[in-house]
Amino acid sequence: MGAGERMDTRLFLRAIEGAGAGFEYAMFLNAAERRLLCLFQPGPYLEGHPGLIHGGAMATMVDSTLGTCALAVAGRVVTANLSIDYLAPVPLGTVLLVEGQVERLEGRKVFLSGCVRGADGDTEFARATGLFIRLE
Repeated sequence: MGAGERMDTRLFLRAIEGAGAGFEYAMFLNAAERRLLCLFQPGPYLEGHPGLIHGGAMATMVDSTLGTCALAVAGRVVTANLSIDYLAPVPLGTVLLVEGQVERLEGRKVFLSGCVRGADGDTEFARATGLFIRLE
């Protein structure tokens, strides 16, 4: 890409070839409430310990969910800080709900919170906070 050229933003729905092998997800934005819900099912390529999703794969989805929410509310942003508390291991193939919520805007800073739950809504696997910075 040459100087002055700009690529359009792309949000990937499948990052690994092969249906069901890696990151399978769909995101749903509620702009009025500054919230985003991601429905995510990790495939076998995301395995850490045998039978469990790798924590880094979970962090990727949390960052993508919070970042997409921040992007929708505040425009172009980059992650400045992401903090995740892992509460329980996640078996591969578990359908997860990854939630992101803009808590507040302070100048160029966008503060968000999030959580990762089982699709039944009963099991909480992780909690997160993020700070994103608006690009000028």
